[in-house]
Amino acid sequence: MITTCRIILGSASPRRQQLLEGTELPFTVESVNGLDEKHLPPDTNPDEIPLLLARTKSLAFPRPLETDELLITADTLVFSESRNAGTDSGWTVLGKPASAREAHWMLEQLSGRCHKVITGICIRLGDQRTHPEPICFSDRSLVWFMPLLPEEIRYYVSKYKPYDKAGSYGVQEWIGYIGIERIEGSYFNVMGFPIHLLWKYLKELNVISLL
Repeated sequence: MITTCRIILGSASPRRQQLLEGTELPFTVESVNGLDEKHLPPDTNPDEIPLLLARTKSLAFPRPLETDELLITADTLVFSESRNAGTDSGWTVLGKPASAREAHWMLEQLSGRCHKVITGICIRLGDQRTHPEPICFSDRSLVWFMPLLPEEIRYYVSKYKPYDKAGSYGVQEWIGYIGIERIEGSYFNVMGFPIHLLWKYLKELNVISLL
C-alpha cells in the first residue's frame, strides 16, 4: 500500500492506534493535548463538541507540519440522556472519569438505557496550497446497555480502571461483552475511531493507493 503523505496520528489512545493499524496504512504517532470539554462555552451544541475538540487538538499540534505530512486527530464523547422527568430531552456529556466514584456514577447513568457516542475527526494537511483548512467530520452511534448490577459496575471499575475512556467503559472489554445489548451504527466509532469514515476521506484526498 502506498500513501502520498506521511500520516501522523495525533493521539496517545492505544485503541485508535490499533484501529489505524488495521487499515495497513503506514503512520507514526505524535500525541497532542487539546481542550477539555468542560472548558467550552456552556451553550455549545453537544453534538458539535467532539468536532470542536478534534479541531482544537489539530491546531494545538506542537510543530509546523511538513508539506508531505498529514495529521489526524480525534475526540470521542458519550452522551447520556437526562434522567430528570418532565424536562427537555437534554443530554449529559460523559467524558473521561477523574475517579472511581465518577466512573461508578457514569456507568449507573448508562445502565439499562440508550446513550449516544460521537467521535469527531480532524484531518490537516501540511500542504496548505490544496487544503488550507482542516477537514473535520464526525460519526454517531447509539448504544443500549442492559441493566448493570452494582457489583458488576464495581468489578469492572476495580479491575479495568476505565479512566482513559469516555463514559467510563470500553466496548471491547468485559463490560461490553456482558452489558451491551445492541449497537446502532459503527462499533469502531464506539471504540473511539470510525475508521470507515476516515478511510473514505483519505481516498477522496487521494492519499491512498492500493497499487
